[in-house]
Order: sequence, then structure tokens, then C-alpha cells
Amino acid sequence: MNRSEGAQRSLQLGNGVMAMLRRRRPPAADLLETDHQALEELVQALTAALSAGETSISIEKNQRELLERSGWLTDPPHLMVLDGDQLHWTRWHQAMQRLELELIDRSLAHPTGSHPTNSHPTNSDPAKSHPNAMHPPELGRLNTEQRAAVLAITRHRLVMVSGGPGTGKTSTVQAMLLQAMAERGVLRIQLAAPTGKAARRLEEALQSDPQTRGLPCSTLHRLLEARSGGFARNGRHPLNLDLLVVDEASMVDLNLAQALLSALPREAQLVLVGDADQLPPIGVGAVWRHLQHADRRHRFGDAAINLHRVYRNRGDLARLAEMLRNAGEEAFWNACNGLNDQANVTLRICRDRRIPDPVTQTLRHRLAELGRATADLTTDAEGNPNPTTSAELLGRLDDLIVLCPRRRGSWGVEALHRDLVQGDDPAGWPEGLPVLCSENQMDLGLANGDLGLVVGKGASRRLLFRCNDGDAGSQFRLIHPARIRQLEPALALTIHKAQGSEVTDVIVLWPPQDALDSSALLYTAITRARQQLNLYRLAHGVNDGML
Repeated sequence: MNRSEGAQRSLQLGNGVMAMLRRRRPPAADLLETDHQALEELVQALTAALSAGETSISIEKNQRELLERSGWLTDPPHLMVLDGDQLHWTRWHQAMQRLELELIDRSLAHPTGSHPTNSHPTNSDPAKSHPNAMHPPELGRLNTEQRAAVLAITRHRLVMVSGGPGTGKTSTVQAMLLQAMAERGVLRIQLAAPTGKAARRLEEALQSDPQTRGLPCSTLHRLLEARSGGFARNGRHPLNLDLLVVDEASMVDLNLAQALLSALPREAQLVLVGDADQLPPIGVGAVWRHLQHADRRHRFGDAAINLHRVYRNRGDLARLAEMLRNAGEEAFWNACNGLNDQANVTLRICRDRRIPDPVTQTLRHRLAELGRATADLTTDAEGNPNPTTSAELLGRLDDLIVLCPRRRGSWGVEALHRDLVQGDDPAGWPEGLPVLCSENQMDLGLANGDLGLVVGKGASRRLLFRCNDGDAGSQFRLIHPARIRQLEPALALTIHKAQGSEVTDVIVLWPPQDALDSSALLYTAITRARQQLNLYRLAHGVNDGML
């Protein structure tokens, strides 16, 4: 279930929660009917926030007074709790507090974990083990904030590195890893991210140095050995690691964070990397956003590093992303209206609910182009695809993508695919169609969010994916469509599904949005673009036809 679908169901859920609250702890008898209505509105708002991944809402003075009179904050069972002006469900609030305290405690400890020379990184080929003579990073090429991060990895068992796009997060992580290996010898190092796309992007970004090249990298679910009902890796069966780097931490929800810390040995070092301005996770509990709040980040001292300097030249993309973060949506759209023809951002205001013709034409051309390119794919005698051609084909998926805030509606992902893809049966999908695996399938080496391509016709039709085979690393594979449980076309993606990826050219279809997380949604969309961003905005007053 995506976030928009969850929001649609929140009203029904809120009614159920309200009925449960009245049974377990009826409000004070002297409350007026208007007070009961106000309490119900608070419950609905808090439930809607939970459906959107948030664990609290802001309340005003009169709402605080009403809650205090209701007895819900003071009399057992304590289902709600106030923290400043934030109203929380007690369960989630306590869980987040415990997680925060555990991370702070870990940050106060010094790193340990040197191993003899015959030790090898977990899930890696012993032939790729790092030698004893490991060189530290060249600190001269790093700015003050990045050097602080390198110093932090020598002092803290937990380090948090935050920053926006182009601030050098990955190069900073690489320097931190080199420093740790130079100082402590051979370490069992693991890289991970919430999605397959993000994990592979991190892995590829570390190829520039022979010491970080080949480090094992996987999704968090694969690392924790996800299975029905939980994870095989836990406190009783912990990870065999000295150092774990988790990228795209903004996508990690509270339950996943709890599972990760449970499985991570107390003496292991943890590096969390993310951008607090991106969307919170689909699941409950925006852990990274919670930790990056100024009132909490200072509790981690110099174990928390914030990167500000932008290195990647994205032209107006970078300027507008910064404007959106600091000045809000209205300033962002006003600035887009004033762009000239030389800008790498364009804005078109549309007054028609139909998907804009330039978008449809662009995708028809792209589909035909990818279809022709799949003809170059060859296989060996055992039917395995050529790795060089496979890499080139799947690499082309990073050339262009259309992003939509919603699945449904006239400007949603489903509507766009109805115009371009015939039917829901993969057997009828055209060659060259990008496809999305939307469920973890460890048996195939696929993670939720992995992108592939339709190759071949008729009985020979297969799906080309890059699969993670654990100890064997990643392998290109042609998979029969029937073997993938959840599969959907991916000429367009929801913004949530695209999180953790970067694409050369991005087209964003932007219908009117609800206030909740609208800025974070837009920020996440525009920061997926490396070079070019094309925005199509449905004019105010035009109904987007959302279902």
C-alpha cells in the first residue's frame, strides 16, 4: 500500500480507533458535545499522520487543555503522550525514545573490531580481502565537514552523516572507510540501503578505490534475512560485522531500525547516511527526520555531521532545490516561472486533465528505442545474458523517468501506463518496457523496487534483471515473468518508488497536492534529476480526477 492509498483509509481507521478509545478510556463525563467532536478530530489527525509514516501531530494550547480535561493523558491506559507541542501515540513515542537513547549510547562508545589478517569481510570473496597495508584517505581534498566525519569514525561507534544532493556524502563515506581500514586493519565491512537501487548506486560509487571496490552491498532486508513474520538475523543470531554503512537512512522506518539494531552486535560500528529533507519512509516512524531535528542532533555531539557545501554542478536544479528547502513551495514555483531558456529546469502549466502530449510522445519514443536496443542482447550456451550488454541496457533506465506523486488519478502512474501499455498481463507487454519488481523475492535475488526490462517475444519473453545473489554478488539474469510475484510497468514511477535513485532527465507530473508532506514529495522528485528537470503542473482549479 502506498502513502496515498493509506491516507484514503485513515478516516475509516480513525473511526475505529476512536471507538476503541471510548471503550477503553471514556472521556471525562463533563465534556461537551463540541469537546467530543474536537477529540475525534484530534484522533483522526493523529491516525492520518500514522498512515503517512509520522508518529505525532502539532497541537495548540486549547487542544492541550482539552486533552488534559479528557483524562486521556493522565489516566491509564496511557494511549497518548504530549512532548512539548507534539501529541504522540504512546507506543510509538516510547519506541522512538528507546531507539534514540540506544543510538546515543552507541555514539559515546569508541570503535572496536580489529581482526587478524586471515579474516574476511562478511559475504565477500576471500580473494578480495584487503591487505594489511591500507592507505588512509587524502584529507587535503576534503572540506572541514568531511574531515570531521573522517575523524568521527575514529572516535565513535555510531556516526551520522547528513546532507543534500551533491554535498559529497558518498565520497565522505569512502574516506571514512579508508580511514577505518588504515587505522584498524582488516575489518568485516558491509554496505546496505533500504532499496536495491540505492544499494547498487552506493556500491558503484565506491568503485573508484581498490580498497572499497568489491565491498559487499545489499538491501537491509536481504542483510537481515527477511522472512515471513520478521528477520532471521536478530539478537540471538546477530550479524557478523565490524562496520556497517546504511545509505538513504531517510527511508528506514522505526520497525526496520529496531530490527537492525537488534541484529547489530554491540561492538560493531554503524554509519548512517541520509538527507532529512527527503520523504519519510512509507512505514511508521521517520527515524532519520527525528534524529536530525536540531534539538536531538546536538545530543550526538561531533558524531553527527551535516554536509552543506554542494560540489555537483546542477545549475538551476541545485538552486531551486535549496530554495524549496529554505523558502517553501510558493517561492519555488515563483522562481520556476522566471526561468529562461538556458535553464536546466522547465515548467509548463497545463489546463487539461489529459496527460500532456509531449510526455506521451517522449515515452513512446523511449519505449521504441529501448525495444530496438534489446535486440543487441546475446546469451551464452546456458542462456545467461551477456554481462556487458546487460549492464548497458539496464544502465539506460537511468537516462529518463517520469515521476508522479500518486498511483491513481488522471495524472497518476496507472493512467499513464493505460495509455502506453496494453493490459495487465506481462505476456502482452512490449519489448523494451521497463518493469518494476514490487516485492522482495530473495530466492531470485530481487528486492522491492528493482527495475528490469522486457526482452524477447512470445514464448521466449523474459525479464532482464540484475539480481543480488548474496555471497556471489550481483548477477544479470533472464527471468520468466511468471516467476515474479509482483510486477508492474515502470515507464513512470511514484515519487516514493523512485527514492534512492538518480536519473539523468526527470519529468514530473504535478497535480494539486494535499498539504501533508507536499514539500518533501516535491523535493524528493526534483532531486532525482542529475541534469534536466521538466515540470508539468496542473493549473489550480482543474480537477485532476483522483480516484
